[in-house]
Amino acid sequence: MTKRPTTRIAPPARAAFLTLARAALAGVGLLAVLPGAVPAAPAEGPEPGVVACDSLVGLRQLMARAGEDRAAVPVHLAGAPGCRTVPRARLGAVERRAMVGGAPYECLTAEGACLWVLP
Repeated sequence: MTKRPTTRIAPPARAAFLTLARAALAGVGLLAVLPGAVPAAPAEGPEPGVVACDSLVGLRQLMARAGEDRAAVPVHLAGAPGCRTVPRARLGAVERRAMVGGAPYECLTAEGACLWVLP
């Protein structure tokens, strides 16, 4: 019976491997354990608003006019009654949920009403 050679990991590499393995098991991202990794800073300036509509029908019509291009949604916003941009900080908890064509939609509390937002 021949003995297979054992593979040993060098101590520094083993320590790095164990650190990464522990971080992965703990649910911590790799950026948290890699030295010198810095998370991206948030963009300065006003926070962009979220497109929201009073009704789900209005939101669906707005999305149909914009097509697949989400960047085009604000261009069509002026012609959509009951739709506007709302700062994300003003949006509250989910009040209602709906699935239309496999896409999830949520109605969030804001401004004393329930506003439907883009998925």
